[in-house]
Amino acid sequence: MAGSPVNLKNILRKAAVITATAALAASIFSPGSASAATKLPADLPTDIPSIHIVPGSVINLVSSASKVPVRIQNDFDSEIRVQVHMLPSNPRVVVPNSVEVVVPADSGINAQVPVQAIGNGKVFLIVWLTTFSGLRLTENAHLQMNVNAGIETAMLIVFGVVVFGLGTVGVLRTRRKLRRKARLEAANESLSASGEALQS
Repeated sequence: MAGSPVNLKNILRKAAVITATAALAASIFSPGSASAATKLPADLPTDIPSIHIVPGSVINLVSSASKVPVRIQNDFDSEIRVQVHMLPSNPRVVVPNSVEVVVPADSGINAQVPVQAIGNGKVFLIVWLTTFSGLRLTENAHLQMNVNAGIETAMLIVFGVVVFGLGTVGVLRTRRKLRRKARLEAANESLSASGEALQS
């Protein structure tokens, strides 16, 4: 029975470990600790400055070539030079190259990215910012564009028809006025000739 006290100590030590583990688990998974965990992120700062793309409304492209405005906001205390990259989701639109802009401190600007329309339909533009050396500054932003390049041609045709019609109406009115003036002059001449004949 000499080994009994040692075994008893081992049993008590194991029981203490199990009790401490159970108490720790209860404190972690208790409702009070969960609410404390949920309150923890509220203490983190949320006003960290950044440079980012501001989502805009749907863009309607009605010409074969134009510039798409991309709103960039700079929250830092100094100006930042960035490269604006744009990738269309389908081949209806072609973006020739990226553009470089300088965003003033604590303000925003509209970067004008040139695009060319190849076909009509809906296009999503994937936009992101990098430094001059190619270091990415933002996650991808998505802009929606509706391309209807045929409207420009139709508007030009309608405008041409309207101008031609107005010109034709103007010419006809001018000719009508000239003919009326000529008839009045002829009538006056005939009246004056008749008066001279009567006087003689």
